[in-house]
Amino acid sequence: MIWLSFAYADDSDCSTWEPSELVAEVDDVPSSESSGLAAIQDGFLTLDDSGAGAELHQFDVAGNFLGTITVYGASNTDWEDLAVRDCDEGSCVYIGDIGDNDEVRDTIVVWRAPLDGLAPITATACTLAYDDGPHDAEALLVFPDESVRVVTKNADGEAKVYFADALGCDGGTATLTREVELDLGAPVTGGAVSADGATVVLRGATEGWAWRGCTLDWGAVPTGLLFVGEEQGEAVSIGADGTLWSSSEGKAFELHRLQCAESAPLACTECGCGGSGSAPWSVVAGALLVFWWRKPAP
Repeated sequence: MIWLSFAYADDSDCSTWEPSELVAEVDDVPSSESSGLAAIQDGFLTLDDSGAGAELHQFDVAGNFLGTITVYGASNTDWEDLAVRDCDEGSCVYIGDIGDNDEVRDTIVVWRAPLDGLAPITATACTLAYDDGPHDAEALLVFPDESVRVVTKNADGEAKVYFADALGCDGGTATLTREVELDLGAPVTGGAVSADGATVVLRGATEGWAWRGCTLDWGAVPTGLLFVGEEQGEAVSIGADGTLWSSSEGKAFELHRLQCAESAPLACTECGCGGSGSAPWSVVAGALLVFWWRKPAP
């Protein structure tokens, strides 16, 4: 049996971004602290952190509040981040209940649920535990294969990245193994992964870092990002066209945008698919083939 391996490639080709700009004030959304942000087809989802209810809020790019989604089966210990990905059920939301200011939680939870417009959803608890004890974290990274990374928040700017190849959604507990420690110089308050998995973004209150490539290389020098005018920047998301979107805790909820400044397509040869030119995720995924070889009978 021969497996043709593949790697992710970026749909948008965005390689650098402009500083953030204010797009809209979302006055009517019942969210005082936008700790997480996820771009979806009809706008955005956001959430409140600890002390709030188990619910998500949806609004559009113009700042119009569209409605609240009740999340049945979930509790909000300290929701800090969220992501939306394609899944077997269509489209799923992943809510990072990962905050732990006092570093006392033996386990953390990612709440996973299929989305159905603004209808209430029922979440499954995917339980995880660090391999070296509790940590405070505000950044959840969910990849196309449902592997996850949780990035810790430290006042000294040292961010520890923990990896689990699958979520523990079957009643067990998945182990988060330390992968790397990044010296970023500022606490990490949020994160996002592009739909194809090729762009990974972490952010702090006023600055951010983007890694882009066919495979994730934390050792590569990240592209710098600048967040402007956010009182307590905590959330970031990547749109389908590569635009970065951000929001913050603090004053009236605002939506900010970091537009693409430069594009640099990933070469197909870099991504291991042969030839040259860009290689969208749909093409690369479709190129995954399995060949069975059987020796002919004598």
